[in-house]
Amino acid sequence: MKMKHSLWHVFKTGQEYAAIWPHHAVVAAMTETRVVPAVKFAARWMPPAAVVNLLVQYQWLGMSMAPQALISSLFLLSLPVQGWYWLGKRALTELDPRLKHWYLELAQKLQVQPRTKPKRMDLARLLDKALRDLPPEEH
Repeated sequence: MKMKHSLWHVFKTGQEYAAIWPHHAVVAAMTETRVVPAVKFAARWMPPAAVVNLLVQYQWLGMSMAPQALISSLFLLSLPVQGWYWLGKRALTELDPRLKHWYLELAQKLQVQPRTKPKRMDLARLLDKALRDLPPEEH
C-alpha cells in the first residue's frame, strides 16, 4: 500500500534530504550527488536572478511586457521548489535491492536497528552517521 504524503511534507523532506546528503566519494555515482548541489545553487541564486530579471525587463521593455517579465521571474523562483519536490519524492521511495543490501550492511557495522522497509532518506541518514563514525575502509 502506497502512503500519500502532503505536498508540504514532500517539500520539507526534500529540503532535509538535501541538507543531510553526504558530499563524499562513496556516493559520487548516485544521482543525488549531482542534483543536491544544483538545487542548493538554485535556492541561493534564483531569487536574486528573478528580481534582476523583472527589473531589467521592466526597465528596458516597460509596462507592456510586465506579464511576460513576471511569468519568467516566477519560473526562476520555481526552480528550487521543483528541485526540493523531486528530492522529497526521491527520499520517500523505498530502496532497491542493491541499495537495501548496502543499507543493511551499514546498519550492522554501526550496530543500529535497521528499518524493515528502508527509504532513501533512511539510507542518507545512515550514510551520514557512517561517514562520521566508521573508518574510511568500512564505508
